[in-house]
Amino acid sequence: MYQRLAEFLEVEQAKYRLVAHPGAVTAQEQAAASHTPGWSWAKVVIVKERDGFAMAVLPAPSVVDLNRLKGLIGHGDIRLATAEEIYRVAPDCPPGAIPPFGALYGLRTFVDPALVKTPEVTMPAGDFGTAIRMGSREFRRLAAFREGDFAVAESLMTPMRETRKRKPAGRRAVS
Repeated sequence: MYQRLAEFLEVEQAKYRLVAHPGAVTAQEQAAASHTPGWSWAKVVIVKERDGFAMAVLPAPSVVDLNRLKGLIGHGDIRLATAEEIYRVAPDCPPGAIPPFGALYGLRTFVDPALVKTPEVTMPAGDFGTAIRMGSREFRRLAAFREGDFAVAESLMTPMRETRKRKPAGRRAVS
């Protein structure tokens, strides 16, 4: 577990369980590896905004709707942070393993309500093989976030494929 996270949880007297799992990189893979429903896995997305950076926290099977998040942030354009920017914001955690506590990095934090409606929230603990699980009430107590609707199910964002008519098998055009 990430040292700064361990210290934060100890100081706050947090109630949580450590969940070791086979290494995984994406939020969906981490959720599966830890036997957690994707809608209960906290995925962290770092965005660049006018005043610096902000943290968006949403369920693993979702993506950030930047226009909705921009409305919550309340000023200027926003974009996804680059890998280099993420390493500057959280130099001691790899992207994809950042815990959803923006206060650890001095970031304003926004959480989609779909995540905190679940009874428990499971989240990365600073590496790709460790997670922590806590009740939603405990997560609310510790995370210091602004709640807002900005997550969209990833399946809704997949572009539709164009279908084209195929000639029936075995027949060829004759010239």
